[in-house]
Amino acid sequence: MPKDLLSQVDAKMSEFSEAVKQELPKWEGVRDGVGMRSLETDLAALARKLADGIAGAMLQSLAGSSSLQAETRASAGGPEKVRSGGKRNVHVRLLGGSVVRLEHVPYVKADRRGRPGRRRGTGRRGKAGAGFYPLLAALGIAWGVTPALAGEICRQVADSDSVRAGRQALDRRGIDLGHKQTLRIVNQFSQRAVAQRNALLENATATLPQSGLLKGQRVVITTDGGRLRERLAHGRGRRRSATGHRRYDAPWREPKLIVLYIIDDKGKVLRKTRPIYDGTLGSCDDTFAMLMGYLRMLGAHEAKQLLLLGDGAKWIWARGAELAAGVGLDASKLVEVVDWCHAVSVLHTIADVPRQWTPMTRDSWIRRAKNLLHAGRVDNLVAHIQTLAVGRNAPLVTKHCDYFLRNAARMQYASFVKAHVPIGSGAVESAVRRVVNMRMKSNGMFWLEVNAEGMLLLRSYLKAGRFDDLVDWSIARAATWWATASAPQLCAA
Repeated sequence: MPKDLLSQVDAKMSEFSEAVKQELPKWEGVRDGVGMRSLETDLAALARKLADGIAGAMLQSLAGSSSLQAETRASAGGPEKVRSGGKRNVHVRLLGGSVVRLEHVPYVKADRRGRPGRRRGTGRRGKAGAGFYPLLAALGIAWGVTPALAGEICRQVADSDSVRAGRQALDRRGIDLGHKQTLRIVNQFSQRAVAQRNALLENATATLPQSGLLKGQRVVITTDGGRLRERLAHGRGRRRSATGHRRYDAPWREPKLIVLYIIDDKGKVLRKTRPIYDGTLGSCDDTFAMLMGYLRMLGAHEAKQLLLLGDGAKWIWARGAELAAGVGLDASKLVEVVDWCHAVSVLHTIADVPRQWTPMTRDSWIRRAKNLLHAGRVDNLVAHIQTLAVGRNAPLVTKHCDYFLRNAARMQYASFVKAHVPIGSGAVESAVRRVVNMRMKSNGMFWLEVNAEGMLLLRSYLKAGRFDDLVDWSIARAATWWATASAPQLCAA
């Protein structure tokens, strides 16, 4: 370690020690809980300043390393040719909120000289003029912040109910970048992660791993949709004098979530593995393409059993067999199950048709229907339902019979319970509530599609307990030309 770096670290430690000594007389006078809380918060602030001081000294030492500069400059861009853009001074914000100045950092840009096409005009930025700092990119530094700070900003904003609430949580730790910069970091990080994830899953559809997390496991997959409001600008018309914005439409959109988890032979969730959540605003085909990508990437072709749970939506069951074939799994290992609660809710809807019934009569009819449904006697259940198809009530009753008839094989609940197969899709219902409803469906909240896709990814991995994995994986993928042997894997465990 260089002597000047050691001296800088010693100086920061001395500053911390002196600051603590100055505060000791005040802290020794603490006699109540308020004073103790103040002591802890003051000490935490000093510790953050110390951590930033050491991290800043380390970063300056790395940025000034001629060998690291040369190595990153030689590897920059990978197969794409780059040319030097000189050296520049850069300001970087650290995890504790402090800003460090880095001097003479090499800058490169794409070398497009000699390529066909119209030349860029003077003073007009474009692809030929946009570049990057190889050394900072290798260290995961982007958008003027360190990777730890970028991850923390994204976590707080995704975990809070708004950008403002996320900024308030960051401000308590001495971090306040302003609304626009905070939002820019979250959007750019999430959009980059979405593009990386899409590329990973697309590649997974082309190749199968030799082995994976799902080898020999009983895998449960389920999907469902939520609701949010999309913001569609007209692009024409007068701007409002108060906000400067033009009018826009706000139609409802249905983000679809997928949930994947592993159960043991008794049907219990395997706690040593974490679930996988993800979502998209795309079509039904896009949702199943995403699901297929995850299954192939994790080696579901070697799974012991694949259990597909869902409600009665036709778009789910129309793609089940295709999903198993696309994953490379034998069709006999695929089990499809209609969620028990959704099926029972249809029975309640039917029982509400006869308005002259007393509560006791309605409960008796539902109890009989549920017994037939649980036993898998769907033909008898339909006959039981048809007894209500009398007079003007007939169309209201018979329209539900097809739901049970087409899903008869997926409603063998007694057999499923005996085989320790889950009969409820509560996992995805919970995921929709926590990922979408509690963050993206608030009153007065409207989303651009690209930003909604990014927030769906951040929230999904956050609520699945995989947020740090996503951050590390995205940072490593952002500079593949500087990939290390220990590059993290997405959804490794």
